[in-house]
Amino acid sequence: MREIKFYSRNDFASGYVLQKIEDFLMEHKGEKELENINDIIEIYNIKQYFDHKVYLLKWTFDEIKKYESQVGEYFKQVARFFNSINEENLVVFFNELDVEYREDFWTLFEKFKVYEKITDVVFKQLMHEKNFWLYQVLKYKSLVQHFGGVIKEYMLNDHSAAELLLDAFEMEHTVEKGKFIFPKELTNPDKETIILNYINSESPNLNYLRLIVNIQSNKDKIMLSPRTLLNAKKRVEKEEKELFPEESGMLMETSVGFSKSQEEAVIASLDGMSIKAIYSTKWLEENKDYETLLNNFIYLFEFVDSQMRCNFVNKPNQMGVMERIMYSRSRNAYLTGMAFNQMNMLSLLQTHGYYNELLSLGIRLESVIEWFFKEYLSNEFQASNFDINMPSAHSTLLEKCTNIMPAVESVLKQFSLFVEEGIVDFELLEIRSEHLIYSNIPSLVNKKYVYGVGEEFNQATAARLKSRHGEPRIG
Repeated sequence: MREIKFYSRNDFASGYVLQKIEDFLMEHKGEKELENINDIIEIYNIKQYFDHKVYLLKWTFDEIKKYESQVGEYFKQVARFFNSINEENLVVFFNELDVEYREDFWTLFEKFKVYEKITDVVFKQLMHEKNFWLYQVLKYKSLVQHFGGVIKEYMLNDHSAAELLLDAFEMEHTVEKGKFIFPKELTNPDKETIILNYINSESPNLNYLRLIVNIQSNKDKIMLSPRTLLNAKKRVEKEEKELFPEESGMLMETSVGFSKSQEEAVIASLDGMSIKAIYSTKWLEENKDYETLLNNFIYLFEFVDSQMRCNFVNKPNQMGVMERIMYSRSRNAYLTGMAFNQMNMLSLLQTHGYYNELLSLGIRLESVIEWFFKEYLSNEFQASNFDINMPSAHSTLLEKCTNIMPAVESVLKQFSLFVEEGIVDFELLEIRSEHLIYSNIPSLVNKKYVYGVGEEFNQATAARLKSRHGEPRIG
């Protein structure tokens, strides 16, 4: 393994390497004619230190100038060597490369335009050598343009090329990586073929399969048919079943219940990876006014925090190091961790259980939501004319799923119009045809994200809530 290698200006090993460079220059090792390709590339790495102005602190100005002159002379030998590479010796030299100098080889291969002397036939032979890694070549535009047809053929016959496509177009990287350049000869159908070959390969990486499932087709990146996405989904399920059989992994338990005998509004416990919440049916029976039933989402279920911000967001401080950096994730997927997934499960159980408990009391949650928009907003805030059509009591589950999101979108559009016009005008709303973009929804508050803090604010908030809703009965 070579000791002289330039990685970056911030490499912690620079001091040690610079000492080796000083020894190299003082012994005039670069003056003799070098025949080994690794010795040649070593000179290139020495020059990189001087090009980036990385020196030993003890070097004087005169010493730096002297060393720079030496390196400049030595580098002429690098140019002569790479200009001597041809179809006869290319593969031989390539197989002599030390592993740490392979990427440097391609840098110099492009710099001195060696590729202009190499035919597709010879380059194709080189691509099948055991030390060839396609990702190293894809960083160089001139090489990709010159050997585009050969590279395309190689990718179509190597299913692992799908990982390069996914790295370039789909994966969210925690560390910045160099950009890949793909040949113009590689069409979208070619990309789909490569990915389909990967899905059907003997041992695809589960993380990459999950990326494929999340792909949002884009003609400038990757276009996949529904059939290919379905194949990926089925392969993910197959791999997960084999890798994570039943009774394996970490046990996480989330439970929600309702008790007729419990006096406290809620008793919640957290024991390791187990969350348990029991709510009082008696509390619900004694507080059936619609305003309190909605407030239960705040004070009992804690869907929002004290500043009325949604609690169902993934927080990096609740994720382990392995969760944050080790798992592959799509640029189009929402980053989640175990804590988020458990809270998500808790909220689903809370909503499902609460819905059924209210039904047993003769109350439909849909009716409560309609009351909020049609009556409460008008009576409490003089915000009249809001309307929402929730699914009826006789709607099937499919009909409910079909109707809920359009109803939510309609309310958000009504609110946007209310902020802009001061009134909900349905004739005007029907004329407006723009798509709803959540980040563009306006606010009635100029400084939307200013929150009250401090003891005085907390006391005032508690007093206001107590006067309006009575003392919260939360155990």
